[in-house]
Amino acid sequence: MSIRKSLFLSNAAMVIMPIFIFILYFALLNVLFSGDFKLLNNNYHRGWQTGAGGQNIELFNQLKKTASLEEEKFSSPSFQVTLSKELEDKNAGIIIRKNKRILFSSDNVSKLPKEKLPAFGNEGYQPMVRLGQQPYSIRQHDFYFKDGTEGTILLIDKGVPFIQFARRFFPIIFIGFVLILVLTNSVLSYLMSRRILKPINQMSEAASKISAGNLDFHLEPIRKDELGKLVKSFDEMRKKLKKSAELREQYENNRRELIANISHDLKTPITSIRGYVEGIKDGVANTEEKLERYLDTIHVKAAHMDRLINELFLFSKLDVNSVPFNFEKVELNLFLEDYLEKIRLDLSDEGTEIVMLTNFRIAVFIDRDKIIRVINNIIFNSVKYIEKGKCRIQISFKKQGKMVKVSICDNGPGVPADEIANIFDRFYRGDPSRSSDTGGSGLGLAIAAQIIHSHGGEIWAENSSGGGLCIHFTLPRSNGKGDE
Repeated sequence: MSIRKSLFLSNAAMVIMPIFIFILYFALLNVLFSGDFKLLNNNYHRGWQTGAGGQNIELFNQLKKTASLEEEKFSSPSFQVTLSKELEDKNAGIIIRKNKRILFSSDNVSKLPKEKLPAFGNEGYQPMVRLGQQPYSIRQHDFYFKDGTEGTILLIDKGVPFIQFARRFFPIIFIGFVLILVLTNSVLSYLMSRRILKPINQMSEAASKISAGNLDFHLEPIRKDELGKLVKSFDEMRKKLKKSAELREQYENNRRELIANISHDLKTPITSIRGYVEGIKDGVANTEEKLERYLDTIHVKAAHMDRLINELFLFSKLDVNSVPFNFEKVELNLFLEDYLEKIRLDLSDEGTEIVMLTNFRIAVFIDRDKIIRVINNIIFNSVKYIEKGKCRIQISFKKQGKMVKVSICDNGPGVPADEIANIFDRFYRGDPSRSSDTGGSGLGLAIAAQIIHSHGGEIWAENSSGGGLCIHFTLPRSNGKGDE
Protein backbone atom coordinates (compact mmCIF):
# COMPACT_ATOMS: atom_id res chain seq x y z
CA MET A 1 0.00 0.00 0.00
CA SER A 2 1.33 3.45 -0.92
CA ILE A 3 2.16 6.05 1.73
CA ARG A 4 -0.46 8.39 0.27
CA LYS A 5 -3.19 5.77 0.72
CA SER A 6 -1.89 4.87 4.19
CA LEU A 7 -1.97 8.53 5.26
CA PHE A 8 -5.49 8.92 3.90
CA LEU A 9 -6.74 5.83 5.77
CA SER A 10 -4.90 6.88 8.92
CA ASN A 11 -6.48 10.35 8.87
CA ALA A 12 -9.90 8.84 8.22
CA ALA A 13 -9.39 6.41 11.11
CA MET A 14 -8.39 9.30 13.39
CA VAL A 15 -11.86 10.76 12.80
CA ILE A 16 -14.01 7.62 12.65
CA MET A 17 -12.46 5.55 15.43
CA PRO A 18 -12.83 8.18 18.22
CA ILE A 19 -16.51 8.60 17.26
CA PHE A 20 -17.10 4.85 17.32
CA ILE A 21 -15.24 4.36 20.61
CA PHE A 22 -17.04 7.37 22.15
CA ILE A 23 -20.42 5.83 21.29
CA LEU A 24 -19.36 2.60 23.00
CA TYR A 25 -18.04 4.61 25.96
CA PHE A 26 -21.30 6.56 26.26
CA ALA A 27 -23.30 3.33 26.07
CA LEU A 28 -21.15 1.89 28.85
CA LEU A 29 -21.74 4.94 31.01
CA ASN A 30 -25.45 4.65 30.38
CA VAL A 31 -25.41 1.01 31.49
CA LEU A 32 -23.25 1.74 34.56
CA PHE A 33 -25.39 4.59 35.83
CA SER A 34 -28.85 3.37 34.79
CA GLY A 35 -28.31 -0.35 35.31
CA ASP A 36 -30.30 -1.23 32.20
CA PHE A 37 -28.76 -1.66 28.76
CA LYS A 38 -32.19 -1.67 27.12
CA LEU A 39 -32.54 1.91 28.23
CA LEU A 40 -30.17 3.02 25.48
CA ASN A 41 -32.36 1.45 22.82
CA ASN A 42 -35.49 2.98 24.39
CA ASN A 43 -33.85 6.38 24.55
CA TYR A 44 -32.87 6.12 20.89
CA HIS A 45 -36.34 5.24 19.71
CA ARG A 46 -38.34 7.32 22.22
CA GLY A 47 -36.43 10.49 22.54
CA TRP A 48 -34.22 9.43 25.45
CA GLN A 49 -36.95 8.96 28.04
CA THR A 50 -36.15 7.67 31.50
CA GLY A 51 -36.91 4.18 32.70
CA ALA A 52 -40.22 5.43 34.24
CA GLY A 53 -41.28 6.55 30.77
CA GLY A 54 -42.68 3.11 30.07
CA GLN A 55 -45.09 3.42 33.01
CA ASN A 56 -46.04 6.97 31.97
CA ILE A 57 -46.87 5.76 28.47
CA GLU A 58 -49.04 3.03 29.93
CA LEU A 59 -50.94 5.67 31.92
CA PHE A 60 -51.16 7.82 28.82
CA ASN A 61 -52.67 4.91 26.89
CA GLN A 62 -55.24 4.36 29.67
CA LEU A 63 -56.22 8.04 29.45
CA LYS A 64 -56.61 7.72 25.68
CA LYS A 65 -58.93 4.78 26.27
CA THR A 66 -60.91 6.79 28.82
CA ALA A 67 -61.14 9.64 26.34
CA SER A 68 -62.75 7.38 23.77
CA LEU A 69 -65.22 5.67 26.19
CA GLU A 70 -65.71 7.78 29.32
CA GLU A 71 -64.44 11.27 28.63
CA GLU A 72 -66.84 12.69 31.26
CA LYS A 73 -64.53 11.25 33.98
CA PHE A 74 -61.99 13.96 33.17
CA SER A 75 -64.29 16.48 34.88
CA SER A 76 -64.77 14.26 37.98
CA PRO A 77 -62.88 15.54 41.07
CA SER A 78 -62.44 12.01 42.40
CA PHE A 79 -60.83 10.90 39.13
CA GLN A 80 -58.54 13.90 39.16
CA VAL A 81 -57.44 13.17 42.75
CA THR A 82 -56.68 9.57 41.85
CA LEU A 83 -54.74 10.70 38.81
CA SER A 84 -52.74 13.19 40.88
CA LYS A 85 -51.72 10.47 43.32
CA GLU A 86 -50.51 8.28 40.48
CA LEU A 87 -48.28 11.07 39.23
CA GLU A 88 -46.80 12.10 42.58
CA ASP A 89 -43.46 10.29 42.28
CA LYS A 90 -43.06 10.52 38.52
CA ASN A 91 -40.99 12.86 36.41
CA ALA A 92 -43.86 13.19 33.96
CA GLY A 93 -47.03 15.26 34.32
CA ILE A 94 -50.52 15.13 32.75
CA ILE A 95 -52.55 18.04 31.42
CA ILE A 96 -56.12 17.47 30.22
CA ARG A 97 -57.55 20.32 28.20
CA LYS A 98 -61.09 20.98 27.00
CA ASN A 99 -61.03 23.49 24.23
CA LYS A 100 -58.63 26.05 25.75
CA ARG A 101 -59.62 25.44 29.35
CA ILE A 102 -57.51 23.23 31.58
CA LEU A 103 -59.58 20.50 33.20
CA PHE A 104 -56.71 18.87 34.99
CA SER A 105 -53.04 19.63 35.58
CA SER A 106 -50.75 17.55 37.80
CA ASP A 107 -48.69 19.40 40.37
CA ASN A 108 -45.30 18.96 38.65
CA VAL A 109 -46.50 20.68 35.46
CA SER A 110 -49.07 23.07 36.90
CA LYS A 111 -46.81 26.09 36.62
CA LEU A 112 -46.03 25.67 32.92
CA PRO A 113 -47.12 28.54 30.67
CA LYS A 114 -50.41 27.28 29.28
CA GLU A 115 -50.25 29.52 26.21
CA LYS A 116 -47.11 27.70 25.00
CA LEU A 117 -48.67 24.24 25.09
CA PRO A 118 -49.20 22.58 21.70
CA ALA A 119 -52.53 23.47 20.11
CA PHE A 120 -55.24 20.97 19.13
CA GLY A 121 -54.30 19.05 15.98
CA ASN A 122 -50.63 18.34 16.87
CA GLU A 123 -51.24 14.77 17.94
CA GLY A 124 -48.16 12.65 18.27
CA TYR A 125 -44.79 12.69 19.96
CA GLN A 126 -42.57 15.76 20.17
CA PRO A 127 -39.19 14.80 21.64
CA MET A 128 -38.12 18.31 22.53
CA VAL A 129 -40.35 21.30 23.24
CA ARG A 130 -39.00 24.27 25.14
CA LEU A 131 -41.54 25.62 27.63
CA GLY A 132 -39.78 28.53 29.26
CA GLN A 133 -36.18 27.68 30.11
CA GLN A 134 -36.70 23.92 30.43
CA PRO A 135 -36.85 21.44 27.55
CA TYR A 136 -39.66 18.88 27.67
CA SER A 137 -40.82 15.89 25.68
CA ILE A 138 -44.59 15.86 24.99
CA ARG A 139 -46.99 13.15 23.90
CA GLN A 140 -50.30 14.53 22.69
CA HIS A 141 -53.67 12.85 22.05
CA ASP A 142 -56.56 14.84 20.58
CA PHE A 143 -60.21 13.78 20.93
CA TYR A 144 -63.73 15.21 21.06
CA PHE A 145 -66.06 15.41 24.03
CA LYS A 146 -69.66 14.28 23.54
CA ASP A 147 -70.72 17.89 23.13
CA GLY A 148 -68.31 18.20 20.23
CA THR A 149 -65.73 20.27 22.11
CA GLU A 150 -62.08 19.71 21.28
CA GLY A 151 -60.16 17.81 23.95
CA THR A 152 -56.44 17.20 24.41
CA ILE A 153 -54.40 14.91 26.68
CA LEU A 154 -50.74 15.95 27.16
CA LEU A 155 -48.13 13.70 28.75
CA ILE A 156 -45.26 16.03 29.58
CA ASP A 157 -41.90 14.59 30.60
CA LYS A 158 -39.66 16.91 32.62
CA GLY A 159 -36.66 17.46 30.43
CA VAL A 160 -34.98 15.24 27.83
CA PRO A 161 -33.05 12.61 29.84
CA PHE A 162 -30.17 12.62 27.36
CA ILE A 163 -29.57 16.28 28.06
CA GLN A 164 -30.04 15.72 31.77
CA PHE A 165 -27.63 12.82 31.64
CA ALA A 166 -25.13 14.88 29.68
CA ARG A 167 -25.35 17.76 32.13
CA ARG A 168 -25.02 15.50 35.12
CA PHE A 169 -22.03 13.56 33.85
CA PHE A 170 -20.45 16.28 31.72
CA PRO A 171 -16.99 16.09 33.42
CA ILE A 172 -16.83 12.31 32.97
CA ILE A 173 -18.07 12.54 29.37
CA PHE A 174 -15.66 15.38 28.54
CA ILE A 175 -12.63 13.69 30.14
CA GLY A 176 -13.55 10.39 28.46
CA PHE A 177 -13.92 12.10 25.08
CA VAL A 178 -10.54 13.84 25.45
CA LEU A 179 -8.84 10.61 26.54
CA ILE A 180 -10.42 8.66 23.67
CA LEU A 181 -9.36 11.33 21.19
CA VAL A 182 -5.81 11.51 22.56
CA LEU A 183 -5.35 7.75 22.87
CA THR A 184 -6.74 6.82 19.45
CA ASN A 185 -4.76 9.56 17.71
CA SER A 186 -1.62 8.65 19.66
CA VAL A 187 -1.92 4.95 18.80
CA LEU A 188 -2.68 5.62 15.12
CA SER A 189 0.10 8.23 14.91
CA TYR A 190 2.54 5.77 16.52
CA LEU A 191 1.59 2.99 14.12
CA MET A 192 1.83 5.31 11.12
CA SER A 193 5.12 6.85 12.27
CA ARG A 194 6.50 3.36 12.92
CA ARG A 195 5.54 2.37 9.39
CA ILE A 196 7.39 5.39 8.02
CA LEU A 197 10.31 5.53 10.46
CA LYS A 198 11.25 1.85 10.32
CA PRO A 199 12.62 2.00 6.74
CA ILE A 200 14.11 5.44 7.49
CA ASN A 201 15.93 4.00 10.52
CA GLN A 202 16.98 1.10 8.32
CA MET A 203 18.56 3.52 5.83
CA SER A 204 20.06 5.61 8.66
CA GLU A 205 21.85 2.54 10.04
CA ALA A 206 22.99 1.66 6.54
CA ALA A 207 24.30 5.22 6.02
CA SER A 208 26.26 4.93 9.29
CA LYS A 209 27.81 1.67 8.09
CA ILE A 210 28.71 3.21 4.74
CA SER A 211 30.27 6.27 6.42
CA ALA A 212 32.35 3.85 8.52
CA GLY A 213 33.53 2.16 5.32
CA ASN A 214 31.45 -0.99 5.71
CA LEU A 215 29.75 -1.96 2.44
CA ASP A 216 29.39 -5.69 3.11
CA PHE A 217 25.72 -5.80 4.05
CA HIS A 218 22.33 -6.05 2.36
CA LEU A 219 19.18 -3.96 2.69
CA GLU A 220 15.90 -5.82 2.24
CA PRO A 221 12.80 -3.61 1.72
CA ILE A 222 10.23 -4.21 4.47
CA ARG A 223 7.31 -2.97 2.37
CA LYS A 224 6.51 -2.33 -1.27
CA ASP A 225 5.52 1.33 -0.89
CA GLU A 226 7.52 4.42 -1.82
CA LEU A 227 9.87 3.97 1.14
CA GLY A 228 10.39 0.34 0.15
CA LYS A 229 11.45 1.54 -3.30
CA LEU A 230 13.75 4.08 -1.64
CA VAL A 231 15.36 1.33 0.48
CA LYS A 232 15.83 -0.75 -2.68
CA SER A 233 17.42 2.21 -4.48
CA PHE A 234 19.64 2.84 -1.45
CA ASP A 235 20.80 -0.78 -1.57
CA GLU A 236 21.50 -0.45 -5.30
CA MET A 237 23.59 2.63 -4.51
CA ARG A 238 25.44 0.60 -1.85
CA LYS A 239 26.18 -2.12 -4.42
CA LYS A 240 27.51 0.46 -6.86
CA LEU A 241 29.63 2.05 -4.13
CA LYS A 242 31.00 -1.37 -3.23
CA LYS A 243 31.75 -2.12 -6.87
CA SER A 244 33.36 1.29 -7.23
CA ALA A 245 35.46 0.70 -4.10
CA GLU A 246 36.53 -2.71 -5.41
CA LEU A 247 37.43 -1.18 -8.78
CA ARG A 248 39.33 1.60 -7.06
CA GLU A 249 41.24 -0.97 -5.03
CA GLN A 250 41.88 -2.97 -8.18
CA TYR A 251 43.08 0.15 -10.00
CA GLU A 252 45.32 0.99 -7.05
CA ASN A 253 46.79 -2.51 -7.10
CA ASN A 254 47.23 -2.23 -10.87
CA ARG A 255 48.92 1.13 -10.43
CA ARG A 256 51.36 -0.27 -7.89
CA GLU A 257 52.05 -3.24 -10.13
CA LEU A 258 52.50 -0.98 -13.15
CA ILE A 259 54.96 1.20 -11.25
CA ALA A 260 56.89 -1.87 -10.17
CA ASN A 261 56.98 -3.28 -13.72
CA ILE A 262 57.79 0.08 -15.26
CA SER A 263 60.69 0.48 -12.86
CA HIS A 264 61.92 -2.99 -13.78
CA ASP A 265 61.42 -2.66 -17.56
CA LEU A 266 62.88 0.84 -17.80
CA LYS A 267 65.86 0.13 -15.59
CA THR A 268 67.55 -2.22 -18.09
CA PRO A 269 67.56 0.11 -21.15
CA ILE A 270 68.36 3.14 -19.02
CA THR A 271 71.31 1.30 -17.46
CA SER A 272 72.45 0.25 -20.94
CA ILE A 273 72.14 3.78 -22.36
CA ARG A 274 73.99 5.18 -19.37
CA GLY A 275 76.79 2.66 -19.83
CA TYR A 276 77.25 3.47 -23.50
CA VAL A 277 77.14 7.24 -22.83
CA GLU A 278 79.80 6.87 -20.13
CA GLY A 279 81.84 4.77 -22.55
CA ILE A 280 81.71 7.59 -25.09
CA LYS A 281 82.62 10.19 -22.47
CA ASP A 282 85.51 8.09 -21.19
CA GLY A 283 86.90 7.65 -24.70
CA VAL A 284 86.23 3.95 -24.89
CA ALA A 285 84.60 4.49 -28.33
CA ASN A 286 87.95 5.63 -29.74
CA THR A 287 87.19 4.77 -33.34
CA GLU A 288 84.51 6.12 -35.66
CA GLU A 289 83.11 2.63 -36.23
CA LYS A 290 82.86 1.92 -32.49
CA LEU A 291 81.27 5.33 -31.82
CA GLU A 292 78.64 4.70 -34.50
CA ARG A 293 77.89 1.29 -32.98
CA TYR A 294 77.48 2.84 -29.52
CA LEU A 295 75.15 5.52 -30.87
CA ASP A 296 73.05 2.95 -32.76
CA THR A 297 72.66 0.93 -29.56
CA ILE A 298 71.63 4.06 -27.63
CA HIS A 299 69.08 4.87 -30.36
CA VAL A 300 67.59 1.32 -30.27
CA LYS A 301 67.34 1.38 -26.47
CA ALA A 302 65.74 4.85 -26.51
CA ALA A 303 63.23 3.72 -29.18
CA HIS A 304 62.41 0.67 -27.07
CA MET A 305 61.82 2.91 -24.04
CA ASP A 306 59.60 5.22 -26.09
CA ARG A 307 57.56 2.27 -27.37
CA LEU A 308 57.26 0.85 -23.86
CA ILE A 309 56.09 4.18 -22.44
CA ASN A 310 53.51 4.57 -25.23
CA GLU A 311 52.13 1.09 -24.61
CA LEU A 312 52.03 1.67 -20.87
CA PHE A 313 50.13 4.90 -21.44
CA LEU A 314 47.64 3.21 -23.79
CA PHE A 315 47.13 0.27 -21.44
CA SER A 316 46.54 2.60 -18.48
CA LYS A 317 43.89 4.54 -20.44
CA LEU A 318 42.21 1.33 -21.58
CA ASP A 319 42.25 0.03 -18.00
CA VAL A 320 40.19 3.00 -16.78
CA ASN A 321 37.98 3.16 -19.90
CA SER A 322 39.21 6.58 -20.92
CA VAL A 323 40.06 5.73 -24.54
CA PRO A 324 37.41 6.94 -27.01
CA PHE A 325 36.07 4.39 -29.50
CA ASN A 326 34.64 5.26 -32.93
CA PHE A 327 32.45 2.30 -33.84
CA GLU A 328 31.20 1.83 -37.41
CA LYS A 329 29.84 -0.85 -39.70
CA VAL A 330 32.69 -2.57 -41.56
CA GLU A 331 32.79 -5.37 -44.15
CA LEU A 332 35.18 -7.74 -42.35
CA ASN A 333 36.56 -9.54 -45.42
CA LEU A 334 37.37 -6.28 -47.24
CA PHE A 335 38.81 -4.78 -44.06
CA LEU A 336 41.17 -7.76 -43.51
CA GLU A 337 42.25 -7.91 -47.16
CA ASP A 338 43.12 -4.21 -47.12
CA TYR A 339 44.99 -4.61 -43.81
CA LEU A 340 47.00 -7.65 -45.02
CA GLU A 341 47.91 -5.87 -48.23
CA LYS A 342 49.56 -3.11 -46.17
CA ILE A 343 51.55 -5.29 -43.74
CA ARG A 344 52.76 -7.90 -46.24
CA LEU A 345 55.45 -5.47 -47.38
CA ASP A 346 56.62 -4.92 -43.78
CA LEU A 347 56.72 -8.67 -43.14
CA SER A 348 58.41 -9.64 -46.41
CA ASP A 349 61.83 -8.70 -45.03
CA GLU A 350 61.23 -11.09 -42.12
CA GLY A 351 60.41 -13.93 -44.50
CA THR A 352 56.93 -14.18 -42.97
CA GLU A 353 54.06 -15.65 -44.98
CA ILE A 354 50.56 -14.47 -44.08
CA VAL A 355 47.37 -15.77 -45.71
CA MET A 356 43.59 -15.37 -45.22
CA LEU A 357 41.72 -18.68 -45.42
CA THR A 358 38.15 -17.31 -45.34
CA ASN A 359 36.59 -14.88 -47.77
CA PHE A 360 32.85 -14.17 -47.56
CA ARG A 361 30.95 -10.99 -46.87
CA ILE A 362 29.97 -10.28 -43.28
CA ALA A 363 29.53 -6.93 -41.54
CA VAL A 364 30.87 -6.16 -38.06
CA PHE A 365 30.52 -3.17 -35.76
CA ILE A 366 34.06 -2.12 -34.77
CA ASP A 367 36.59 0.67 -34.30
CA ARG A 368 38.92 0.18 -37.29
CA ASP A 369 42.10 1.62 -35.71
CA LYS A 370 41.68 -0.34 -32.46
CA ILE A 371 41.10 -3.67 -34.25
CA ILE A 372 44.18 -3.02 -36.44
CA ARG A 373 46.11 -2.55 -33.18
CA VAL A 374 44.77 -5.92 -31.93
CA ILE A 375 45.74 -7.80 -35.10
CA ASN A 376 49.13 -6.07 -35.23
CA ASN A 377 49.93 -7.04 -31.65
CA ILE A 378 48.91 -10.67 -32.23
CA ILE A 379 50.81 -11.05 -35.53
CA PHE A 380 54.01 -9.33 -34.44
CA ASN A 381 53.92 -11.24 -31.15
CA SER A 382 54.03 -14.45 -33.24
CA VAL A 383 56.80 -13.11 -35.48
CA LYS A 384 59.01 -12.35 -32.44
CA TYR A 385 59.07 -15.96 -31.26
CA ILE A 386 59.43 -17.76 -34.61
CA GLU A 387 62.73 -18.23 -36.43
CA LYS A 388 63.20 -15.78 -39.29
CA GLY A 389 62.12 -17.09 -42.67
CA LYS A 390 59.97 -19.88 -41.27
CA CYS A 391 56.97 -17.96 -39.92
CA ARG A 392 53.56 -18.72 -41.45
CA ILE A 393 50.42 -17.00 -40.16
CA GLN A 394 46.83 -17.91 -41.14
CA ILE A 395 43.77 -15.71 -40.59
CA SER A 396 40.21 -17.03 -40.77
CA PHE A 397 36.76 -16.02 -39.52
CA LYS A 398 33.29 -17.54 -39.23
CA LYS A 399 29.82 -16.65 -37.99
CA GLN A 400 28.99 -17.50 -34.39
CA GLY A 401 25.45 -16.38 -33.55
CA LYS A 402 25.39 -12.60 -33.15
CA MET A 403 29.20 -12.53 -33.16
CA VAL A 404 31.99 -13.25 -35.63
CA LYS A 405 34.88 -15.43 -34.48
CA VAL A 406 38.30 -14.38 -35.88
CA SER A 407 41.23 -16.83 -35.59
CA ILE A 408 44.92 -15.99 -36.05
CA CYS A 409 47.17 -19.08 -36.00
CA ASP A 410 50.95 -19.38 -36.36
CA ASN A 411 53.41 -22.28 -36.74
CA GLY A 412 55.58 -21.29 -33.80
CA PRO A 413 56.58 -23.24 -30.68
CA GLY A 414 53.24 -22.55 -28.94
CA VAL A 415 52.86 -21.89 -25.21
CA PRO A 416 53.12 -24.41 -22.33
CA ALA A 417 49.65 -25.61 -21.33
CA ASP A 418 50.05 -24.38 -17.75
CA GLU A 419 50.90 -20.85 -18.97
CA ILE A 420 48.47 -20.38 -21.86
CA ALA A 421 45.84 -18.79 -19.59
CA ASN A 422 48.35 -16.08 -18.56
CA ILE A 423 49.41 -14.76 -21.96
CA PHE A 424 46.86 -11.90 -21.81
CA ASP A 425 48.16 -10.70 -18.43
CA ARG A 426 50.18 -7.52 -18.53
CA PHE A 427 53.97 -7.91 -18.57
CA TYR A 428 53.70 -11.63 -19.29
CA ARG A 429 56.46 -12.96 -21.52
CA GLY A 430 56.54 -16.50 -22.79
CA ASP A 431 60.35 -16.44 -22.93
CA PRO A 432 61.78 -13.82 -20.51
CA SER A 433 65.34 -14.61 -21.58
CA ARG A 434 64.56 -13.31 -25.07
CA SER A 435 62.80 -10.14 -24.06
CA SER A 436 65.82 -7.96 -24.60
CA ASP A 437 66.27 -9.34 -28.07
CA THR A 438 62.66 -9.13 -29.17
CA GLY A 439 62.04 -5.77 -27.61
CA GLY A 440 58.72 -6.93 -26.18
CA SER A 441 56.98 -4.92 -23.48
CA GLY A 442 54.73 -7.72 -22.25
CA LEU A 443 51.70 -5.48 -22.89
CA GLY A 444 50.79 -6.29 -26.51
CA LEU A 445 48.31 -9.11 -25.83
CA ALA A 446 47.02 -7.39 -22.67
CA ILE A 447 46.17 -4.32 -24.78
CA ALA A 448 44.54 -6.57 -27.40
CA ALA A 449 42.38 -8.18 -24.69
CA GLN A 450 41.30 -4.77 -23.36
CA ILE A 451 40.26 -3.61 -26.83
CA ILE A 452 38.29 -6.80 -27.59
CA HIS A 453 36.48 -6.58 -24.24
CA SER A 454 35.58 -2.95 -25.01
CA HIS A 455 33.96 -4.24 -28.22
CA GLY A 456 31.82 -6.63 -26.17
CA GLY A 457 33.75 -9.67 -27.38
CA GLU A 458 35.97 -12.35 -25.89
CA ILE A 459 39.57 -13.38 -26.55
CA TRP A 460 41.34 -16.64 -25.76
CA ALA A 461 44.28 -18.77 -26.92
CA GLU A 462 44.93 -22.45 -27.53
CA ASN A 463 47.73 -24.56 -28.94
CA SER A 464 46.84 -26.00 -32.33
CA SER A 465 47.02 -29.76 -32.90
CA GLY A 466 49.60 -29.30 -35.69
CA GLY A 467 51.83 -27.12 -33.52
CA GLY A 468 51.85 -23.39 -33.02
CA LEU A 469 49.50 -21.01 -31.21
CA CYS A 470 45.98 -19.92 -32.22
CA ILE A 471 44.49 -16.75 -30.78
CA HIS A 472 40.73 -16.39 -31.22
CA PHE A 473 38.55 -13.34 -30.57
CA THR A 474 34.94 -12.40 -31.28
CA LEU A 475 33.47 -9.22 -32.71
CA PRO A 476 29.84 -8.08 -32.77
CA ARG A 477 27.98 -8.44 -36.06
CA SER A 478 26.26 -5.32 -37.41
CA ASN A 479 22.66 -6.53 -36.84
CA GLY A 480 23.12 -9.11 -39.58
CA LYS A 481 22.99 -6.47 -42.33
CA GLY A 482 25.27 -6.94 -45.27
CA ASP A 483 25.81 -10.62 -44.58
CA GLU A 484 25.72 -13.18 -47.32
